[in-house]
Amino acid sequence: MKNFIKINLFVFLLFIPGYLGAQSVSLQGTLSGWLTATQEPNLGFRYLPEMRVSQSIAREKTIDAEIAINSYALFPLQSPREVENNSDLKLYRWWMRYSAAGLETRIGLQKINFGPAKIMRTLMWFDRIDIRDPLKLTDGVYAILGRYYFLNNANIWIWGLYGNDSLKGLEFVETDDTHPEVGGRYQFPVPRGEFSFTYHRRQIDHADWNKEMTSTMTDGLENRYALDGNWDIGIGLWFEASVGEIKINNTTQMRQDNLTIGSDYTFHPGIHLLYEHFLQSTDLKEEDIDETNNFSALSIDYNFGIIDTIIIIAYYDWNSEKNYSYLNWQRTYDNWKINLIGFSNTKDTDNTFSGEGLQCMVTYNY
Repeated sequence: MKNFIKINLFVFLLFIPGYLGAQSVSLQGTLSGWLTATQEPNLGFRYLPEMRVSQSIAREKTIDAEIAINSYALFPLQSPREVENNSDLKLYRWWMRYSAAGLETRIGLQKINFGPAKIMRTLMWFDRIDIRDPLKLTDGVYAILGRYYFLNNANIWIWGLYGNDSLKGLEFVETDDTHPEVGGRYQFPVPRGEFSFTYHRRQIDHADWNKEMTSTMTDGLENRYALDGNWDIGIGLWFEASVGEIKINNTTQMRQDNLTIGSDYTFHPGIHLLYEHFLQSTDLKEEDIDETNNFSALSIDYNFGIIDTIIIIAYYDWNSEKNYSYLNWQRTYDNWKINLIGFSNTKDTDNTFSGEGLQCMVTYNY
């Protein structure tokens, strides 16, 4: 059923310009190439074309849509024949949106992200954006999302997800994609800032849980609750706090508490400092495991003139007492961007900046 829905929605989006007699059709995209020098050097290419269409249907009412494809190939220089295992072409975004005064509803493969934290995000529930990635790429989720904006700048989000069987955000147990996920968020203004409540509920995958744990499960449910806020009092202040609980057969088997606190300030002549601290506590009842993670991050960025920017990020793992670092010099032209990156990270992390190395990336936007 879910594949039938996806196929029909894709066909509709593909031909939506003809259906709507679209007033506006735009084609744009990103072409990038990079060379990464590590113990396992590689050469990579990515092409991300995107089409957007828009049609006004009445006063202050619009239907628009977006289709984007992510195609990439990674060539390990020590074993270039393995490119077949490191290349893909897949849908990146395909959604349709209805917009009216104060209201929007979007359905399809889309990005859903929220929260004020920048580096170590407690509210990274549905995306995996890495601040170190010059392209800020993240896979989307199949969802319907509705947002309503009140006149006092408060807003409410309601979402339903379906057919997402891969890990999202900070999840470590996959979702049962035969059941819908539901949730919502309410954000409202407070003196000199904003405050929000967020909730999400999902059915977890039985096989994936049993692979990690020893429990025999007939019913697995996760509920997540979160608070976040941000204020501008001369310096920027924010926090994100969440509580997640997994119940197996109506018995609590896991509880995870996450907290991010952060602050930033821009000094003369334009040096921007940002600090965040992240705490995570995981309590696995069945395994009698209680783990705590404790990280700090300090980011410094500065613009040299109009086209040059330098970004430095330093991480500290309080548990292992280890430092990790990231340095990015970026030059931006009208359509071109050049990034020279140096990094030192743990080798067991599943990302581009694993281990120690250098990367040069060239990006063309049109």
